Amino acid sequence: MSESYHRRELEIALDPRNPAHILPPALPPSARVLDIGCGAGQTLIAAYPDRLCFGLDPDFEALRLGTELSSHVRFVCGHAEALPWPEQKFDFVILRVALPYTNIALCLREIHRVLKRGGTLWMTLHPWTIPWRQAQTGGRWKDWIFFAYIVLNSLLFHLAWKQFPFFGRYESFQTELGISRALRKNGFTDISIQRGRHLLVAARA
Repeated sequence: MSESYHRRELEIALDPRNPAHILPPALPPSARVLDIGCGAGQTLIAAYPDRLCFGLDPDFEALRLGTELSSHVRFVCGHAEALPWPEQKFDFVILRVALPYTNIALCLREIHRVLKRGGTLWMTLHPWTIPWRQAQTGGRWKDWIFFAYIVLNSLLFHLAWKQFPFFGRYESFQTELGISRALRKNGFTDISIQRGRHLLVAARA
């Protein structure tokens, strides 16, 4: 993603009047927080500006920008399927529209591993209309082929909790039933789902 995209996302995170604005809840000062798919750390900067937090993303340039925007976030370049932290390291894990771009089974397994028992996973998931609009906007046959992959991958996940990559990329959208099953399968409890602009999902390790 471009620098302008990340700066725009930071503006949204800092502006509660923006329709796309959504932030995780306030936390005790002692809570240790990890944001997976953090980009330039926009969510952490807006929600927890005065505490040390951790952010992980595969986009090195986004992380480089993040170090310019905040000195309170420890950025790590890596993937959600192989988190470089020991077991039970964090009290709170954030995925803001990041889970759909991962191997979900591996990602949830890793999150459960690094969360302390009783810790919370908080995430937003995009609906099927997001990739549909992207395909319409692109309009090329490649865009429609990729949209067909997303639909097939999403159905496979919903029915059998399995996924397959497309030229090394993962993408899917989730139903409430499908994500609830996947969370329970990976040891999460106390699952809550709110429907709005995105699905807002919370669960306890």
